[in-house]
Amino acid sequence: MVSGFLSEFGRKVAERWATQVVLPGLLFTCALAVASALGQRRWADTGLLWRTLGAFAAVGGARQQAAGSARTVMLVIGVVAVSVAVALVARALGGPVASLLSGRWPFFARPLARRLTARRHAAWWRHDAAYEAAREAGEDAHRLGELAALRNAVALVEPRRPTWTGDRLAAPATRVRDQYALDLTAAWPRLWLLLPDTTRQPLTDSRQGFDEAAALGGWAALYGALGALWWPSAVVGLGVAVVCRRRSHETAQAYAELVEAAVDVHLDELLDRFDDELRPIRPGRGAAVTERFRKGV
Repeated sequence: MVSGFLSEFGRKVAERWATQVVLPGLLFTCALAVASALGQRRWADTGLLWRTLGAFAAVGGARQQAAGSARTVMLVIGVVAVSVAVALVARALGGPVASLLSGRWPFFARPLARRLTARRHAAWWRHDAAYEAAREAGEDAHRLGELAALRNAVALVEPRRPTWTGDRLAAPATRVRDQYALDLTAAWPRLWLLLPDTTRQPLTDSRQGFDEAAALGGWAALYGALGALWWPSAVVGLGVAVVCRRRSHETAQAYAELVEAAVDVHLDELLDRFDDELRPIRPGRGAAVTERFRKGV
């Protein structure tokens, strides 16, 4: 049984490595070879590309006759090594991309971040004021729903970051604090230990989905940089960036909803573990447990 589990685990790891690391790296390596062969002036010269490949194959054939198949094997190993290295660089760039998507911008971009945040903040308050005015005027539920949707399209809570994704990921902490007076940052590690596997796995998968979307941003950066040699690569990079943005929105939305749902479903269990008061949940219980988690800090 153990050997079967290890075999299945190894197979899944190998499949994941091939689809998320080796294959994208091979595609970029091919694009790099094409860019090196054609350049900017002859970017669409397929004849030149085929002649270059033919000359390379002829040289490879002569070398193979002289030195056997060892050179071919070394060439394949070299291509795979370059592909893996490029893929690792792209995934490493996913970290900074995730920070940008989450609104954690470097110091030199903070003036722009403040302007974008102010713009989003003003838009949110404009829609929120329209919603409150309609509610006070006794508008019907359909109209109130439309106005709320406009406001929530900007941010689910009052914007504090320059990006929609950043505010969406931060929204559960704000909403949990407002509802339960509980500091989610302090409570989450304890709550995580109480969550069953059926709850942890969707949370892990959704967070991994966001990380994979950020990794697409790394590929977009690499293809965009390659555009300095071959401009069609920059077009590919732009397309990948669009996909990255869309997928980051979707995965951030899914992850934030699951985090908030986990709190709603399992908060009683957390409070019962750390507080002797009885149900139902009251804001005072969340505040008491938060103070305990913070430990006076």
